[in-house]
Amino acid sequence: MLAQAAPSEAVPRQSMELELEGFELHAERWSGGGEGHVLLLHGLGGNSVTWHGVAPELARAARAEVLAVDLPGFGRSRTAGRSVDLRVLSRLLEAVLRTQAPAGTRWFIAGNSLGAVLALELACRVPELVLGVSAAAPALPLLWGRNFRGTLALWSWVPAAVPWVGRRLVAHYVSTTRLPGVVDDPIRALFGDPARLDAELRERLLGVSGYRLGWIAEAARAYEQVTRSLGVALLRPGAAARWISHARCPVQAICGERDPIFSGPAWERLERLRPDWDYVVLPGIGHVPQLEAPREVTRHLAYFMARRSATAG
Repeated sequence: MLAQAAPSEAVPRQSMELELEGFELHAERWSGGGEGHVLLLHGLGGNSVTWHGVAPELARAARAEVLAVDLPGFGRSRTAGRSVDLRVLSRLLEAVLRTQAPAGTRWFIAGNSLGAVLALELACRVPELVLGVSAAAPALPLLWGRNFRGTLALWSWVPAAVPWVGRRLVAHYVSTTRLPGVVDDPIRALFGDPARLDAELRERLLGVSGYRLGWIAEAARAYEQVTRSLGVALLRPGAAARWISHARCPVQAICGERDPIFSGPAWERLERLRPDWDYVVLPGIGHVPQLEAPREVTRHLAYFMARRSATAG
């Protein structure tokens, strides 16, 4: 299949650094108008570039201010030696919501995988700040829809989360694989069809990954810590499953039909638990739909925002 071109950047991108909660957070903004505010959150191991194919056209279509961030330890945001986990990330994102828009603003939050988990947690914890959530291939409780063999397969993820061990394994992988493997390997593993990746977006991903090669140990430590924290949340009944159950804002769930991590049975359980959510299935798409199919994701997200904004108004 031919690579899918990213939407043209009719709305220019502005890069910035946000100093919040003791972190210097790399962020990018697309100013399409003042009719809404959108926060875009990447997945584990990802960065804000994964949303570059969506953000400019979404800003134009929704006449909105769209902000994408690199979480600490990912993309171009460093940790300054601080530990990071879901609690730290959530508090940091709350600060983003409170400081990057006028007081009283309620945001749409679109998140992929880990980013979707954080979006749902925020919707539960600070509902006054969240107007709606779009969860693109959200990370779901790990035991949902898995048989015994599928449960055993989860053990392949465990080493990266083990204290002091995970960071060494990750650092060794990055140091030995380097570019372009550290970009192309995940694309092959997570996409339904790697040929769909836009060439310009791949170059941007390579640029960010090249920058991160200068601080491998710090990035590997953050990856270990966030992987462990996310894994606990996806296994513990009182965490991610509760955020799914308790979210009261409108939610759109975008599922890639060929998601290699969360299969159909997990999605079926989600639909039984939350039949009130809006569901979108993208044929042939994997676990990073906003990067693999940016035009489709933009269209569905813009429609969801327009419909929910009209209802809220």
